[in-house]
Amino acid sequence: MKRIKSFPKFFIYGFYIFLFNCGIQSDGASKKAQILGLVDSYLKTYTTSSLLLDISNNLIIPKYTNLDNKVLALQSAATTYVATTDTTNLNLVKNAWIEADLAYRQIEWAYFGPAYIPYNVYLYLDSFSKSFPIDPTSIESKITSNLAPNGLRVDGLDAVEYLLFKDNATTTNAAFGDANRKTYLTKLIQDIKTQTGLLIFHWDKSRSSSFYYSFTNAGKGSREYPNTKDGLTELTNQMVFFCNTMVDIKIAEPSGLRVTNLGVKDITKVETPYANLSLDSLLQNLQGFSDIGDAGLYKFLALRSDTVVPRLQEQIKVTTSSVNSVKTKYGTLQNAITTGNQDVELMLGEFKRLRVLISTELISALGGTIGVSSNDGD
Repeated sequence: MKRIKSFPKFFIYGFYIFLFNCGIQSDGASKKAQILGLVDSYLKTYTTSSLLLDISNNLIIPKYTNLDNKVLALQSAATTYVATTDTTNLNLVKNAWIEADLAYRQIEWAYFGPAYIPYNVYLYLDSFSKSFPIDPTSIESKITSNLAPNGLRVDGLDAVEYLLFKDNATTTNAAFGDANRKTYLTKLIQDIKTQTGLLIFHWDKSRSSSFYYSFTNAGKGSREYPNTKDGLTELTNQMVFFCNTMVDIKIAEPSGLRVTNLGVKDITKVETPYANLSLDSLLQNLQGFSDIGDAGLYKFLALRSDTVVPRLQEQIKVTTSSVNSVKTKYGTLQNAITTGNQDVELMLGEFKRLRVLISTELISALGGTIGVSSNDGD
């Protein structure tokens, strides 16, 4: 009986392999992805559900936990600085801010679920990429009036950066002689800590109603993701959308290389202008993309394409090198834009090539569509 039962499985496996080979020769990446999807489903190897679990458990939750820990360290350093406002403690709180900000940049691409604006989390983390640069005038007005840091452009990690980095140590320490300024800094960081705690809360596996289960149970009763492919589409869309943010907002906008600003440079639009971390932020953003691959996307994609994974890895590496080259030569993005915008344009070109690779070949290999979710299953 066992030998009779095993025959159909072998036959079906061989039939799918036959279809797969035909697909490679004729219809390209899209059909290849569909056929491999059938083989993947039948053999129960590395499915879409496997990928969503790995991304959640091995990437998103650890990154948010790390971010929360970094913000906790920032909160502790700020408490010490508020109590003893000297240069030593100022440097400690600055360093803690840098670590928290760079930890955030590694997971900045994940602008969905609990990090999306309807959950009211994102606005308390960062005021730049998805809304507007901070408004120093409004921040100073709130400090003068001893108001809470609530509202657009007056909160988040960027507002903390402004308070800590905008002046030299002597001027900053003198400014923090004002009790209102100390209160504003304390409340800012407390709000950020609350929001990083909420990110962890919403991804908590011990809660059956958490977003973790909505995402990892895509196609298994999830209201947000009725089909498994919806979860995959969420991931790939976030990568494409964040490529747009890096290309259009973080680089092209301040350097005058965006079509809509007609070549007019505006270095006031550079990210983290006071701490001069914009190039470091880009490096962490690229690291975040690499981490997505290492957490399972490369494995998942390799089952569906023979060529996209090595090309994606290489382009991330080349793009990273282009950022490091600009950093080595100019120090900051502001200096690069002012004195060597041609090198910024070359760097931008690598980011654009990365965007094309992700938005065309990666999406095609996975049989996906940018901006919408498919109704396909595993």
